[in-house]
Amino acid sequence: MIAKSEAITILLIEDNPEDALLVKEYLNDSKKFRLDTVSRLTDALEHLKTKTFDIILLDLNLPDGMGLENLIKLRRYSQHIPIVVLTGVDEESIGIMAVQRGAQDYLIKGADHTRLTRSIKYAIERMRLRGIQDFSKSEEISKEEIYIIDGSERKHKPSKDLTERELQVLRLLAEGCTNQKIAEHLCISHTTVKSHISQILQKLDVKGRTAAVMEGLRQGLI
Repeated sequence: MIAKSEAITILLIEDNPEDALLVKEYLNDSKKFRLDTVSRLTDALEHLKTKTFDIILLDLNLPDGMGLENLIKLRRYSQHIPIVVLTGVDEESIGIMAVQRGAQDYLIKGADHTRLTRSIKYAIERMRLRGIQDFSKSEEISKEEIYIIDGSERKHKPSKDLTERELQVLRLLAEGCTNQKIAEHLCISHTTVKSHISQILQKLDVKGRTAAVMEGLRQGLI
């Protein structure tokens, strides 16, 4: 896990100067982020031979590669580094396919500072939690899984299955949506949203929206 005092090291693979500049402006706090930028996939692969990164931001359309093939090639050299795919407004379906093929998240280009930084942190945490889960399975630590979030440790009991609607609400919570935004997005009432959230908290055995998101990440629900 990254210590809170350490800057997050990021490899940005983006050939559009304006898009790259926007990301740099959003991540210009040297105490929180250290950013390396390349414009070609081949340059990125060379970087990965000599440097380590906490996360990779990947544009799928590059001068030396197009589409999901870029992600597949990159993952061969960075299996333990989370990847967030950057897509255009009309390429959201490609972003979803990228997540299905191993990316931790996707972002539509032009996303604001809050959404970008949240996606980076969630992707890193999602990879870390999956690593803990894989380790505990391989070592057969216990029939009851032990996991650690923010320094706290507790036994985990398998949660009840969430309904498809509850999963939709949980994913929108992970995106930072308010109850009102969730209601508008799903075309349901504010009261119904509150009911779904209550059920989610109960089934995941957690208290609070943030804890629900973290547990959802840990279980691979998000």
